[in-house]
Amino acid sequence: MGSSRGPLSYSIPELASESRKLAVEEVEKLLQRPEDLKRLDTLLEEYTQKHQANKAQLSATVATQVEAARAGMALLDKAHRTLANMQNSYKMIDKLCTECSALIENHEKIQILSAVHYNLGKTLQDVENIVALPNEAAEAEEMLKDDSQLLQAYESLAILEGTSSLAQQALQSGAKLKLEDTHNLNAYFNKVKDTMTRFEERLWSLIRNFVELGHNNPAMLVAAVRIVEIQEMVDKQLESSGRAAVPMKRYRKRMQQQIGMCIQDMTAPLLQRCSQLAAAGEDTDKRSNDILDDAHNFVSQLADIYDYVSPCFPEKYGIFHVIWKQYHEHLAFMLDCVGACAEQLANADILKVMGWVNQYSDTLRDLGIEEDELGFPTGSERGVGMLTDKYIERMRQQLNTWFTNILQADMSAEPKVGDDGTISTPGAVDFFRVVNAQVNVVEDISKGDMLLKTGQMAVRVMRDFQDAERRYLEGELGVEMVCAMVNNNVRCYNESMDFAERVEDSLDDDHKGLLDIEEQCRGFLELAKSATALLVKSIFSDTAFVDLFSKLCCSDDWKQGTITASILATLGDYLADFKRMLEEAFFKRYAQQSTQCAASAVLSCNSNGL
Repeated sequence: MGSSRGPLSYSIPELASESRKLAVEEVEKLLQRPEDLKRLDTLLEEYTQKHQANKAQLSATVATQVEAARAGMALLDKAHRTLANMQNSYKMIDKLCTECSALIENHEKIQILSAVHYNLGKTLQDVENIVALPNEAAEAEEMLKDDSQLLQAYESLAILEGTSSLAQQALQSGAKLKLEDTHNLNAYFNKVKDTMTRFEERLWSLIRNFVELGHNNPAMLVAAVRIVEIQEMVDKQLESSGRAAVPMKRYRKRMQQQIGMCIQDMTAPLLQRCSQLAAAGEDTDKRSNDILDDAHNFVSQLADIYDYVSPCFPEKYGIFHVIWKQYHEHLAFMLDCVGACAEQLANADILKVMGWVNQYSDTLRDLGIEEDELGFPTGSERGVGMLTDKYIERMRQQLNTWFTNILQADMSAEPKVGDDGTISTPGAVDFFRVVNAQVNVVEDISKGDMLLKTGQMAVRVMRDFQDAERRYLEGELGVEMVCAMVNNNVRCYNESMDFAERVEDSLDDDHKGLLDIEEQCRGFLELAKSATALLVKSIFSDTAFVDLFSKLCCSDDWKQGTITASILATLGDYLADFKRMLEEAFFKRYAQQSTQCAASAVLSCNSNGL
């Protein structure tokens, strides 16, 4: 059961010890295997970069907090002085009230006079504030020249904008003004509006530069995001107070739009290159490699955004997810463009693209993206689907060509006799060697949809292979070649079972159990059974052997027992030969079938003799 002590209840030595323990555990995770030591220099460099970035961010945050503390102290001092002035004012009021106690009979007139005095003072103050708007706006505009004063400029402009808004509302609800007076006042208000517009332009230019600022000036990015956060709180207060006349600025939504525009600008050259890919002709492979190089850079940039940019934003903004979604949409379009040119790409280029997709997914997993979000659309009309389908189509055609040549070579050569006497041809081994080779290639870049489709393609090729073998069985084959086909298909069955197990183990959890290969595995056994039946049929189609059965029950040789002896001897010779040439399991099947056929032939002859 974990300790309930909070971080503040630990002493500094305890915190140091706990930090060291956590650091050791993290290093152990990074260096679990011997080969991980090769990455030590890279890890040290990454640590140094992150340490420097964190140090800079911490310094900026501390500086911000110090400034806030100083401002708070100043406000406290100002409040103290104000309270002292209020106390003096109350004393003065008490004194004046004592002096004016004799004037109680004029109380109503005094109230009216007081109200008039207050309203006049308020009007004069409002006029002073309106007159001061241009000068104060100019001061705020001067602050915009120094990015370090961006937050102070925002605070000043927010006050001026509030003053301007209230003044405009008061004028609209008050007495009528001359046209000339209205123009004069609008000039004051427009000065504030123009300055705020320039401020927002500067703010959004900083937000759009989030990648560089996250690396080189995180304090500036933190200040810009802080403005967005403050304005969001102001909007909520205005909304909750029911002040519908004041428009919401919605800085957070606009910030996300600005980030999206920035990402669109950054990816525009890549997408332009993608849109031109179809017209590349012979240079398609080179251009696809250039596209992948750019895509690799964007993936690396995502990792930097996670490390340097994301910490500058409030966690509730989920800014990395927002940025990644934008990247993901553009990269999906990139893949769609590449997929539309799948016909022009070589298989090696398709594999490079699919390899990039796999690396991209691995990177996103490391950055905390959920498994169900990180994939690209895989429909037949989308890039990944088109590339995968084209690769699978070509591989099936290639494998069909290869196994056709393999079978032709098998049938045109003499079967080979193994050390144990069994007969076979190299076709079965060669067929599964090329099938497994294709799976090896895909397995290196995909454990999901593409590997599953490759396995399904291999199953279809196995069916085509079996159909081709069946056509050969229906033709004229020698006994030794039929024996070889029995043994080959037994071996193919074992190879197909190993293939199914291997692919199933390689598939990820989402695709396990989806490869249906059992029927095709049994197909090899069915072919072996058909070849065995063909052996039996060929024996009992032998003219000399059939002639022996015709002499049963109706010849002197049968009466002397020589016919039966010849039949048994012939059967024995066949059994001896096939026991040597066939796999043991199918030799037993052959022996059973041949014995049954012989018994049936004897019974048939006896019936005819009777």
